[in-house]
Amino acid sequence: MQELIRRRRRSGFVGRRAELADFRGNFATEQDDERRRFLFNVHGDAGVGKTLLVEQFQRVARDDAGAVTARADEKAEGLVATLETLVRQLAPGSAAKQFDRALAAYRQQLRDAQAPADPAAEGSSAAGRIAAGVGLAVVQSLPVVGPLAGTVSADEVSQAAHRVGTFLGERGRAADALPFGPAEALTPPFVELLQRLAREVSWVALFFDTYERTEVFLGTWLLDLVEGRYGDLPANLVVTVAGQHRLHPGAWAPYLDAMAYLPLLPFTEEETRQLLLDKGVTSPPVVEVILAVTGRLPVLVATLAESRPSDISQVGDSAGDAVDRFLKWEPQQSRRTTALVCALPRTVNQDVVDVLIDGQDGVELYEWLRGMPFVQDEAGSCRYHEVVRTAMVRLERTRSPQRWRARHRRLARAWRGWRDEQHQEVTEGWWNPQWQDCAVEEVYHVLCGQRDGAVPEALHAAVRAAEVGPVVGRRVAEAMMQAGADADADRVRQIGQALAATVQDESQDCSAFLGLLLEDGRLDGTHRAAALSERAWLHQLAGRMELCLDDVNRLVALEPDNAGPLIRRGFVLRLMRRHQDSLADLDRVLAELPDSAVGLVERGLTLEELGRDEAALTDYDRAVAAAPGHLGAHISRARLLCRKGRLAEALVGFDAAAARHPDSVRVLLERAECRCAADRIDEALDDIRRALVLAPDKARVHARHGFLLCRLGRAAEAVQAFDLALEADPTDVWALTWRGWAYFRLHQDDSALVDLDRAVEMAPDGDWQAAARGWVRWGVGRYTDALPDLQRAVLLDPDYAWAWAGLALTLMWQGRPGEAHEALRRGIQAWSRNAPYAQELTDRAFGLLERHHRRDDEVLREVARAASAWLAQNRWDGIRTIVLPLLARGRLSLLRDGVALLRYTRSIIRAHPDTGPRYGATVVALVDTVVRELPEARSDEPAG
Repeated sequence: MQELIRRRRRSGFVGRRAELADFRGNFATEQDDERRRFLFNVHGDAGVGKTLLVEQFQRVARDDAGAVTARADEKAEGLVATLETLVRQLAPGSAAKQFDRALAAYRQQLRDAQAPADPAAEGSSAAGRIAAGVGLAVVQSLPVVGPLAGTVSADEVSQAAHRVGTFLGERGRAADALPFGPAEALTPPFVELLQRLAREVSWVALFFDTYERTEVFLGTWLLDLVEGRYGDLPANLVVTVAGQHRLHPGAWAPYLDAMAYLPLLPFTEEETRQLLLDKGVTSPPVVEVILAVTGRLPVLVATLAESRPSDISQVGDSAGDAVDRFLKWEPQQSRRTTALVCALPRTVNQDVVDVLIDGQDGVELYEWLRGMPFVQDEAGSCRYHEVVRTAMVRLERTRSPQRWRARHRRLARAWRGWRDEQHQEVTEGWWNPQWQDCAVEEVYHVLCGQRDGAVPEALHAAVRAAEVGPVVGRRVAEAMMQAGADADADRVRQIGQALAATVQDESQDCSAFLGLLLEDGRLDGTHRAAALSERAWLHQLAGRMELCLDDVNRLVALEPDNAGPLIRRGFVLRLMRRHQDSLADLDRVLAELPDSAVGLVERGLTLEELGRDEAALTDYDRAVAAAPGHLGAHISRARLLCRKGRLAEALVGFDAAAARHPDSVRVLLERAECRCAADRIDEALDDIRRALVLAPDKARVHARHGFLLCRLGRAAEAVQAFDLALEADPTDVWALTWRGWAYFRLHQDDSALVDLDRAVEMAPDGDWQAAARGWVRWGVGRYTDALPDLQRAVLLDPDYAWAWAGLALTLMWQGRPGEAHEALRRGIQAWSRNAPYAQELTDRAFGLLERHHRRDDEVLREVARAASAWLAQNRWDGIRTIVLPLLARGRLSLLRDGVALLRYTRSIIRAHPDTGPRYGATVVALVDTVVRELPEARSDEPAG
């Protein structure tokens, strides 16, 4: 018994026996016992000992129940950091590979989405399908799809606006840049880890401390987690949430019978006396004073007990609060000073102590400080308990305001110095976690120091933080809030509070955050331009193109002599399909700066979209001559040459780009596609293999590999490549959609629809996903199901030729020829880029369908299904193996009419070389092959 008592005293934990007994007893109940609780909610005021109790709970779960445990608190700033913190404790090392892959993929997508690149410099694809500036009223007026428009919101329509084809060519990834927020991307593999661990151990226990600070980003997620949105939680999981407020009974009503609320109050008098006894404080007068001044708040009781006063003369009267008492009772002046001045920084380490404490005793004093009960040690650094720090900061500020501000200024200079040691520019440094930590603390101390210019300096830091994302923006906002509270500067606190309110959720962008900063007149010109530029990018990424244009217009007005904003506006206008306005801006730039490579490339992209390929090529030639190292110029020029069928010239261009940029994954992937088109397959695959070695993002290279294999007709191998892409990044909607398409090519229709159903669920506003599923549903005869998919695809992108073609076939097979003709017209018009022959080609193609769709129904459906499955394939090996056997089952009149239509198509493309479909040369080559392989038709007798 005596040994048990001594062990309890050595643990330093007093009281809370009922709460510990309840928690420990929960592990002894059966899983189906109604008394068993899966969630414990510890709540109470600051200083009542919640964190200490959570630490004891974790010890009980680990040591007594054999549980695998993990704990997170406010140090994990955001959901991503919280999940990573938990996973590193649950599965140290590399035991959580699926989560690690998902995390790496999410961070790569975040970098891609949040780092706005110069579109011309990166060689953005002019083949990207853009549905910009199309209002809902216009969409509702479209024939065929108008009745469905009411089911699509204006926001959904406008979200197509930012879909610019990037390095994936035929189908850009920009629309799918962030198909998931962090919860959707990372929680399923986290739940899978919990399930796996639960099969291996008796219990899994998760602990969330300081929930009053983390609820802003964990609140909804935790409810969704418990609800099973991300997968079933294991039955042997126990969750503890500790914070100042209890979990809201309304929100948690469905789970109240499986929860236990554990309200913590200040110590009872008996518990207080026991703690003092354990600390050696036994003098009755001293005990009475401590009872009076602490309100029996555990952290204050423990703090006063540390100095172990034993005589009433050491106590004096009972006036003053607990912090006053602690400072009076600590006998060493150096320690009193250390405790007081080290409360000023929010984070304390040895370097900070050395800045604040003069003399040679810094190491000894820091070690003493770390042992104090009001200090929470954090592996080399530490922070004060909120209750004690608040009191000490207030005491120091009121005693000597000038000294208080001077110390904060000294700390601001120190944090700036540590930041500068990272040797990074400001815009780069904010992406570095160590640099970022220093910068945030510098903001706090600059504001507390209250020197002239402190607030604008903090606002400028907020702009740069917003460029990184909402989590970092919230860190700066919270530093401003705390500085305002600690310095009794209410206006600063309000600014920080307003900023923080706009970035509570990690899935939010920082556009509202930047909006508040732009409303403040204290931003200088440089940071106002940076804020406008970043907000314009965020509007573009979210498809808010009119708002994006507004911000770019403000940039142009702010910097009238700078060509950059004008080029940026030309780019945005191109996205909005305002091509003439785009050209006006770019012409203006190039009149002043005729050798601007960025301007030339951007104008070339605009000209391409207008069908003026030769003029675009001239601009690309000029850009390459003016800036031989400009990657975007080389890529844009070579890609256009490849599209025009001038493959040898295109490959020379790609080789030149590769020579200048040997480690560019982008060049390798683009060249691989061109080599594939030139039938240099082994070399194309060599480029893919080298890209896999160089690329930090393996998923997108595997996906590109699968795409090329699809083009080669090697669908089974393509599925394997897409499998690898999805293993590396389960959130890659593009790869998932293409895998579904490859399954369709293999006639594995059930697998195709499983992938495409999931892709549509992941990207409900994805036109490519909707169109692909619509085509597959049409191909398997599910016309009623196909129709809404294809209608939705053309609503989201009114220039989506392939979706219009599928819609035309679906309507034709549903007996709606008038609507089918209109859909076919829209598709051919988009495909031909409004070529003068679009209407004639439409009428001829529709005539073939009208003549043959009834008597050759089965053959036409199979031919269309086979042809659609070769989407983007440039080596049509299936002519002999699939198409000829199919046509042999129909009438020779169908064969003759089909050959006639193909020959007409070839002749009009040749007759209009500067207009027509983007890949006109490829179409002509394909028709040449078809005509060469198909026999001439001489009668209307059945071929078979």
